[in-house]
Amino acid sequence: MTTRDWLCAYAITRNRDGLDLGAAPRLVGYRDLGVVVSEVSPARFDRIDTLDPVDGALAELAREHDAVVRAVFRHEPVLPLRFGTVLDGEASVKRLLEVAYDQARDCLDEVEGHREWGVRVRHTEPAATTRPDTAGLTGTQYLVRRRERLKALQQAREDVVGAAGRLQNALRRHAADSMERARPHGVLVNTAFLVETGREAAFHAEFEWFARELRAAGATVETSGPWPPYSFTDVELGVAADG
Repeated sequence: MTTRDWLCAYAITRNRDGLDLGAAPRLVGYRDLGVVVSEVSPARFDRIDTLDPVDGALAELAREHDAVVRAVFRHEPVLPLRFGTVLDGEASVKRLLEVAYDQARDCLDEVEGHREWGVRVRHTEPAATTRPDTAGLTGTQYLVRRRERLKALQQAREDVVGAAGRLQNALRRHAADSMERARPHGVLVNTAFLVETGREAAFHAEFEWFARELRAAGATVETSGPWPPYSFTDVELGVAADG
């Protein structure tokens, strides 16, 4: 088998003529669906599971993958395939589509006309930069002041948590779907939302309304996107092709 027989698969989309994918990628079709592929040397992906996330080679591969998916997404709905999916020729690509045809077609219908937006809320409790003034305080007075400070910190956190919950509930009313992501320490909300393009203005207006409340309470509030529906695709679609 030659190097040119190996194909990197990026996304499933509609099988339509005239789709502009740039110079290298092309579409392998099966009925009304197609997989966007490009010829690749499998050696580029040999150590993909062991590469450092900040390694230049891995970052380059990830950027290439995202660039192709975005190029298709500008024109057609896409189901991004798992990063690093490499298939041994067009027969495997068509087998993937044949096995996953009904599921992929239904999923494409669901995400068509939608884009993914990310929302993150982070709250870091203020650090004590100076020692409290305890001069002249009795032991009892010191304990009372300490309890009051701890109570204020706890109330501030509860206020942020409550506002973050209201933000999520409000945004879900404007989204077709949502997906919780991993939350590192200090992150209260890390959610992806699938939003119909016609509802994006209302989605962002709602976001800004609650973001003001959260920022006033000391939280950091961020939104990212729009993205292809990475969080709302069955990323294991490519597995069946290996059988």
